[in-house]
Amino acid sequence: MAKEDPAYHVDVEGVTDEADSGDAMPRPWLGIQFDCCGVYARIYRNRDGTRYVGNCPRCARAVRVKVGKDGTSHRFLRAT
Repeated sequence: MAKEDPAYHVDVEGVTDEADSGDAMPRPWLGIQFDCCGVYARIYRNRDGTRYVGNCPRCARAVRVKVGKDGTSHRFLRAT
């Protein structure tokens, strides 16, 4: 069995690695504790910047959190 080279790198035309570009902004997220299945996951802000959207990783229950001017500064929430 051949040993894998950890420095192996593939260049694909038109595809860039955001970590290497230095220009990429981290995508805003919220940490959600899903009470339905007792699991934690991140949900990310949509492209419009109007809400955070995601699903429970086990049962796919949808969660949507609206972004508003009078919102909260909390980054971790519970979906009950």
